[in-house]
Amino acid sequence: MQIKLIAASLLTVAALAACTTRPVTVNTPGPGETTVQVPVPANPNMLQTDDVRASLDTALGTDAAGIDVKVDGTTVYLTGHVATQALHDQAVSVAQGTPGVTTVVHTGLTVQ
Repeated sequence: MQIKLIAASLLTVAALAACTTRPVTVNTPGPGETTVQVPVPANPNMLQTDDVRASLDTALGTDAAGIDVKVDGTTVYLTGHVATQALHDQAVSVAQGTPGVTTVVHTGLTVQ
């Protein structure tokens, strides 16, 4: 019995290792909503998005907050806004320098 329990636990851990989490907003009884992290199967685009987002957050700090990242294969799409042209150029450079990225489309990233 213990062997079956251990085997089931290992399978669960292996399944969750191939997952990531995403925020989901749910309606709750009473006033307001709540946001919870829900495990979802990881796919290469999600993992690459996380890598680019982490690189931007590290390089730009709070200046990266206005940048949205989408990935399709090896192409990264940056949208949103930054305060200066220098931050825009840095964001594009950081995204291009992320392993696995071959193209960065930044026409939707504006300077405000």
